[in-house]
Amino acid sequence: MPRPPAVDPCQVADLPEQRERRTISLRTRLLVLVLVPLIGFSAFASILVTHRIQRVQAAEHAVREVHAAIALDALRARIAEEAIPLVSSVELLELSTAAGTTREREDLAVDLHSLYEEAMSRTDATAADAGTDPLARPAVEGTAARLATVRASRGAGETPSQRTTSNRQLFDKYRYLVEELSAAVDAHLTVAADEVADGQLQDAVDDLRRTARATTLAGEEIPYYLGLVAAPAGGEGPARQSFLGSWAGFRLASGDVLTASGAAVRSGWTAALAHPDSRTVDQTLADAVATPAGGVPDSAVLLSLSTAVVGRDDALRAVLDAAAGAAVEAAETYRAQAQRELLNYSAVTAVLLALSVGGTLYTSRSIAGPLARLAAAARSISLGELVEVHVEGPPEARTVARGLGAAVVSLRSVQAQAQAVADGDLDDEILRRPVGGPLGRVVHASVRQIIGAMHERERLQEDLAHQATHDALTTLPNRAEALAQTDRALRRTRRTGDRVGLLFVDLDQFKTVNDSLGHGAGDAVLRTVAERLRERVRAVDVVARLGGDEFLVVVEPVQDEKGLLDLGQALIDAVSAPIALAGSTETTASVGASVGVAVSRHDPGSPDGSVDADRLLQEAHTAAYRAKAAGRGRVEVYDDELRHALAAQAAVEEGLRHALVADELVLHYQPVTDLDTGRVRSVEALVRWEKPGEGLVPPGRFIPVAESSDLICDLGRWALRTSLAQLRAFDAAGGDCAGLRVAVNVSGRHLRSPRLVDDVRDALAATGTSPERLTLEITETVMVEDRAAWSRLGELRAIGVRIAIDDFGTGYTSFGQLARVPVDVLKIDKSFVDSDDPRTVELVRLVVGAARSFGLGVVAEGVEQAEQVHALRATGCDTVQGFYFSRPVPAARLEDAVRGCQEVFDATCEFETAS
Repeated sequence: MPRPPAVDPCQVADLPEQRERRTISLRTRLLVLVLVPLIGFSAFASILVTHRIQRVQAAEHAVREVHAAIALDALRARIAEEAIPLVSSVELLELSTAAGTTREREDLAVDLHSLYEEAMSRTDATAADAGTDPLARPAVEGTAARLATVRASRGAGETPSQRTTSNRQLFDKYRYLVEELSAAVDAHLTVAADEVADGQLQDAVDDLRRTARATTLAGEEIPYYLGLVAAPAGGEGPARQSFLGSWAGFRLASGDVLTASGAAVRSGWTAALAHPDSRTVDQTLADAVATPAGGVPDSAVLLSLSTAVVGRDDALRAVLDAAAGAAVEAAETYRAQAQRELLNYSAVTAVLLALSVGGTLYTSRSIAGPLARLAAAARSISLGELVEVHVEGPPEARTVARGLGAAVVSLRSVQAQAQAVADGDLDDEILRRPVGGPLGRVVHASVRQIIGAMHERERLQEDLAHQATHDALTTLPNRAEALAQTDRALRRTRRTGDRVGLLFVDLDQFKTVNDSLGHGAGDAVLRTVAERLRERVRAVDVVARLGGDEFLVVVEPVQDEKGLLDLGQALIDAVSAPIALAGSTETTASVGASVGVAVSRHDPGSPDGSVDADRLLQEAHTAAYRAKAAGRGRVEVYDDELRHALAAQAAVEEGLRHALVADELVLHYQPVTDLDTGRVRSVEALVRWEKPGEGLVPPGRFIPVAESSDLICDLGRWALRTSLAQLRAFDAAGGDCAGLRVAVNVSGRHLRSPRLVDDVRDALAATGTSPERLTLEITETVMVEDRAAWSRLGELRAIGVRIAIDDFGTGYTSFGQLARVPVDVLKIDKSFVDSDDPRTVELVRLVVGAARSFGLGVVAEGVEQAEQVHALRATGCDTVQGFYFSRPVPAARLEDAVRGCQEVFDATCEFETAS
């Protein structure tokens, strides 16, 4: 990309002055046009218009709400009237049954049924009319559905008493519908009153609400009165309370209507109360109030009362309709007033907007053109096109144009400098030329900072690359870099025919330093070891830290393996020297090292015929592991012997995996004999491998291999399932083996597995064996080294499984720990049983005594002589196992072995008695 020509910042000040025509300033034009006041007033007028529109809408909404309330109140009144004949049909018929003839009851029933049918017709007609109102329709439809359900349940029951009870309950259902509609009416009226702030409309709505409330209470008086009349013996009190409450409520509501603000409502209500039907109802109810004991009026009186109620309700309904009409009229008046105001304000707003548009068009012709061209130039500049800017238009626009033109000149200089930086030409002359003015100085300083940051980034990248390939603590190459350098060395030696040697240095006792002296001391030791390793190798050799306390030395080329062994010993000697800590010779740390050596060789199995870096590192690590296993502080070479040993181990591991699948494993059982009775109550299950074509594989060949991998866990699970299944088979067969307990060995790896408890539970559940018949044997060494497994053993004991410490005495468990260790049985190691040393015999006696003190059982292992049986009986030992009584035998021969143990015990006891 061609670099734009450099522009001298001083040229900005020399831009040619263009002749300016005297024009009116932008502010002057706006003041002349009075555009801002007009726009402000137009906005204010728009707000007023919007407000008037809202008032019109509110008034219309209020009208709709009032109409909905009127429709719902009409339906409420009809439903209340419908309930009166229904409840009367119960109460009046009961009264006539007690006091009238059969003919009178039939006539009364016909009259009441006719009244009920007429009331239902009026209700249905009113519901149809109310359903035409959009706002009232949802409530009308819901009420109609519930009303149909109520009507359908009328007279339900098989006996007259049940039908009477059902019809009485119907009144409560009708009353619930009436109360629901009353609440809906009140809600619509409340919304109508809240929609507008007009006092006249609010007064009209309030009068309507008062009238609706009084009308509703009037409809409730007669049912409560009838309930009082027909109240059963002992129920007059509650019935009278309900009636008096309804009667008083209507009087209070009626008085509230007489205080309404509308004169027409007050006078209409007074006239409705003076109606003959109203007087008939009021007189009947007043007599009931004045007669505390109640009474049974004549049926004809009650029937005429039911008819008068309808007349009174119609009179009161007429007042309600008048109040509703007044509310609608007030709402319509309010809406008309709001519409007039809306038209006036809309006209004023239109005039103001016309003036504003005219002023804007006039200003556009003289100002908008230059500003549009200036904006186009600014837009191009913002897109990176440094175009020429023409100076024209009002003074303000011309000033902006000159400033923008000066900025373009400065930006051209900035562009030239940025291009130089982008090209990586950090020594270009243009970068040393500042841009004029304060902005130029800031830009030039920024460019210099960018250049410095680029140099710093290059240095940082180098540091990061070093950190990614080197250990932060020792500054040695890390594992990835060590493998990379090993790989490069292997590629070089393939061309030259030389060999590469790796020395894997694994520190001994480093964990002790960390635990006793702290991690700070451990870091100091690692740094010192790194320095000593570098001092002992050649300059061409590579020393790396793989991680933790593991180091690697890459030697290229290798003359002979003896030289590597000598170098390995020298490294051990260097590392083993005491290390002074914290700059003082008084505090020192001592560590050792085990070294594994591997040398590159020809490998027919690899694509290029040689080992790769990972394989060679693994061989060196394996050799170091063997050096540690051989006693530490040694140098071991990965040679053919080790290679063959590892291959043999891999073969055993593969064969063992196949044996688990092919069912080549079997269990042999060794009896445990009671030293008091000679009976065998438990056996120890021992895994055996019957390899086809080879016979029994000695446990020493495959158990260590299994313990070095997860196979030992698979063996443990198999032994658990198989031994418990064998117990079930013994029980089914009966004989001397029925009811035996079994002990199964659990490895340290299986004990540390979180699946152990589930494995035991699954085996017990699959065989249906009681947990008390299973004992798990854990070696004392594993028990001591893995205290975290104690909780897992505690879970097993909680479900009833017994725990035994195997080879007790070979570890470091103290007698004091026995109180805390989750264990049930101690198995004394064979080495104590074999010993003739009196001190050992005394130690066995102490173990037996300690076990009894803590409630533990004792089993002596490896008993092979009668003298050992006599000695153990003398110590109070509980049980023994060993070749003296029986070798481990297959399940098929265990019953013979159990009987043989008894015979051996009896013979031993006879000899002991004879002696």
